[in-house]
Amino acid sequence: MKIKIKNQGARDTVYSFLHKKIVDMHLMPGAVINLKELSEYLEVSRSPIRDALIQLEKEYLVETTPKKGTYVSKIDVRKVKDERFMRACIEKKIAAMFMDVYTEKDYQDLETNILLQKEAFKNQDTRTFLQMDDNFHAIMYKTTDYIYCLQTIANFSGHYHRIRLLSLSDSDICSETIEQHAELMNLISRRKVEELQEYIVNHIFEKGTEVEKLQKRYPSLFIQTLNEDKNTKYIWDKDFLSEL
Repeated sequence: MKIKIKNQGARDTVYSFLHKKIVDMHLMPGAVINLKELSEYLEVSRSPIRDALIQLEKEYLVETTPKKGTYVSKIDVRKVKDERFMRACIEKKIAAMFMDVYTEKDYQDLETNILLQKEAFKNQDTRTFLQMDDNFHAIMYKTTDYIYCLQTIANFSGHYHRIRLLSLSDSDICSETIEQHAELMNLISRRKVEELQEYIVNHIFEKGTEVEKLQKRYPSLFIQTLNEDKNTKYIWDKDFLSEL
């Protein structure tokens, strides 16, 4: 669906549009971004598009080379490792602080979130499931008032986010994730701080074994080859994840 962009705040709107298209894998890693085509599609000048692309390049979500132009970054396993490590280190500390300040309302929010995860799982809605997964963990950041940390992790986890989306296409992993979240709640209710911290780290790192499998299953998403689909006028109307 096309979006209407006003001149004021055009750069931020274009950035949000592109960021979502990339991290939610509507666009295939390696897809070429044609500035002229995107300008026509969004009905906006190229200036805010260039500004948005500069920011996305800082976040390692797009790359620009003299001969190949601008394209969606392919998934970098090294960055996935770093992004996962960053999140695990921060969330281990957040978990301990959460135990000191959470209320019954916060616990109920976690319970409600798991119900939403189950609904998304039942509907085979991978993107919503991942959003609910993120929202589950976000409750702890919000309760401890570390929103900036949460935003920083989100802004610099584009490669990790895409790996998670790919892995959640496996229904067993979705089911295991729900079970692990339930166990996190069990540890919270029993006030097992050290066990909670250890479990959260394992919960984040456990899916690291999926990376090698995903590389073998979708090698073109990881190697440095560009793919350009000429069968449709606008790549922005496509949905790469749903085509896997």
